[in-house]
Amino acid sequence: MAEFKTQVASDVVRDGLGIELIDATGKVIAEVFRCDANHTVIVSTFGNDIPIQAVEQLLQRALRELEPFEDGTPLSQAKICAARPSTSE
Repeated sequence: MAEFKTQVASDVVRDGLGIELIDATGKVIAEVFRCDANHTVIVSTFGNDIPIQAVEQLLQRALRELEPFEDGTPLSQAKICAARPSTSE
């Protein structure tokens, strides 16, 4: 199985914090993003096929490190919203 790493990434423009999944080449292939502006948590794979073990690693770190929202609200109270349409080219 390929090697994957995770890293924390702050995003001022989107007003939140994310955990990124990075492949062996250094490319970000997935992200769990906590948006503090609207209290949502979104998982994006950017159209990549990712082994379940890598997804588990990403989600476990996200649950540990993205809790709580910036104002103290727990992630368990995140708003559920409709998925964004894919942007296939």
